[in-house]
Amino acid sequence: MTVVALRRFAPLIIGAIGFAILVVATVLRAEAWVLIAVLAGTLALAALAAARRPARGPVTPELSASDAYSDAYLGRTPPTHPTIETRPQGQYGPGLPNDPLHLPESGDHR
Repeated sequence: MTVVALRRFAPLIIGAIGFAILVVATVLRAEAWVLIAVLAGTLALAALAAARRPARGPVTPELSASDAYSDAYLGRTPPTHPTIETRPQGQYGPGLPNDPLHLPESGDHR
């Protein structure tokens, strides 16, 4: 097993070993603090093993299928975006008719 494969599966291996220790501690009727310590240690070790290093420096911009040069080479037309209406929009005209079922307010019944 290479170092890369071991590093890739380290969190899984740590989790399996931690689970086995928890099962053994439960069968032996260990104290609650032992179970909590084993669980916390397993999670901490798995988190440390799963941590990745940052990327190796800035990535240089390269041509991809989404830039203008590639689009022209592949015969794609530039994207057309919908026009945005900047005028205010709304319904103009007469208002709604009076509601015949509307009851007058408490002070409107004269």
